[in-house]
Amino acid sequence: MNKIYNKDCIVGMKAIPNGKIDLVITDPPFAINFKAEKANYNRTASRVLSGYHEIKVEDYYDFTNAWMHEVYRILKKSGSMYVFSGWNNLKDILTALDDNNFTTINHIIWKYQFGV
Repeated sequence: MNKIYNKDCIVGMKAIPNGKIDLVITDPPFAINFKAEKANYNRTASRVLSGYHEIKVEDYYDFTNAWMHEVYRILKKSGSMYVFSGWNNLKDILTALDDNNFTTINHIIWKYQFGV
């Protein structure tokens, strides 16, 4: 395929045949729509790309499970996925990984001061 896709992940993945993708790198919304953290993530309107949609905390698992289901379907058996995540919803990501039959090999933890 040799293509990079940049579109709504759930809609875009539905057009990809089963088992065709070698690698998925994803940076889903972090669901940090609470005032104490907005400044840490530079969440002023001028720094948010148009088209960005925040996910409500209570909807985060369902959202994550939906896109992971599609990723599992399109990945080759030898494929890999890298997921960027904030700490606050890591439990939902790990649960969705298990619920979609992924095998977790490792976690890469980047101790990073926010404010890019």
